[in-house]
Amino acid sequence: MNLKVKKMTFHKNRRIIAISDIHGNLALFKGILEKVHYTKEDVLVLLGDLIEKGENSLETLRSIMELSNEQEVHIVTGNCDAFIWEYIKYGTNDEDFLKYMLFRRNSILNEMCKHLGIDVNEQSDMKFIKKQLREHFAEELSYLEKFPHIIETEDYIFAHAGIATEDLAKNKVDEVVKQDAFMNKGLNFSKYVIVGHWPTVNYGIEKGCCNPIINRAQKIISIDGGNTIKEGGQLNALIIKGDDITFDSIDDLPQGEIIEAQEANKNTIQITWMDNSIDILKIGEEFSLCRHGSSGHDLLIKNDKIFKSKDGMRCYDCTDYFIEAEKGDRVSIIEKANEITLVKKNGTIGWVQNKNIRL
Repeated sequence: MNLKVKKMTFHKNRRIIAISDIHGNLALFKGILEKVHYTKEDVLVLLGDLIEKGENSLETLRSIMELSNEQEVHIVTGNCDAFIWEYIKYGTNDEDFLKYMLFRRNSILNEMCKHLGIDVNEQSDMKFIKKQLREHFAEELSYLEKFPHIIETEDYIFAHAGIATEDLAKNKVDEVVKQDAFMNKGLNFSKYVIVGHWPTVNYGIEKGCCNPIINRAQKIISIDGGNTIKEGGQLNALIIKGDDITFDSIDDLPQGEIIEAQEANKNTIQITWMDNSIDILKIGEEFSLCRHGSSGHDLLIKNDKIFKSKDGMRCYDCTDYFIEAEKGDRVSIIEKANEITLVKKNGTIGWVQNKNIRL
């Protein structure tokens, strides 16, 4: 596929609202637009992965199509978006794609099949399914196919995952739509490059935060809040007005209130799936004492976060960070244990003693 770059000029006095990785979460998408008071005077830029993994991909896509007919909406393609239409139009690996549909039930393909009354099972004829989807969802698939890979303005470059060079034509499509940990590549740019794809919480080492990261030295802004991907994820909206860059966010987690202040602890760690090898030192009833493989850091990990792989013991995302909190603070509740509760406060994830919180 050839790289598609769209050059544009945005009026200086209009707000630019950038949102990435909606992943079929229509409720949060509508919620964040309402929260930032989005109007026809704004320019909305969506940084790809509109669909997949959430429960309402088809309805989300149709809502965005309708919105783009009424207001100024610009979209760059994400790996999830391109993956769908490319397969329906060009894909030949039917066996693997059927496995994908059976594994990822929250897929726009399954939603389309359900809409047509097609039961997807291990005996499904993918050639028949592709033919039906091309015929009945031509408008939606054509809409997905038209997205550029990069949008460039006088001051900003928008891409789903990242770029390798500001000589935009020299970038590779695969790296633009799917590039992990873009901020860690050591690249610097002359204008801000705004991306999604990689949840910002993954960049945390001592603790995780789902808020956008604005790296002024590199001129990179990463805005994927981990919506639908992470337990404590959120949908972020980056708001640009002139030289001011701010953000807002929304999640669908239950809320709690801090009733007694607590201090943050030191020497903490956040473990994510990229580096999650552990050794179990002592098994406990609810938490086990573990040692993180690469750092040697010892921490208590909830037993249901620990699993065995072919390479040894591993864990899902976890942390031993306890947040700093004041009485009256509002927090999002991620998970409750017997004596402590995992919460998110202003985007940052950490534990709170149960005696300090009202759920």
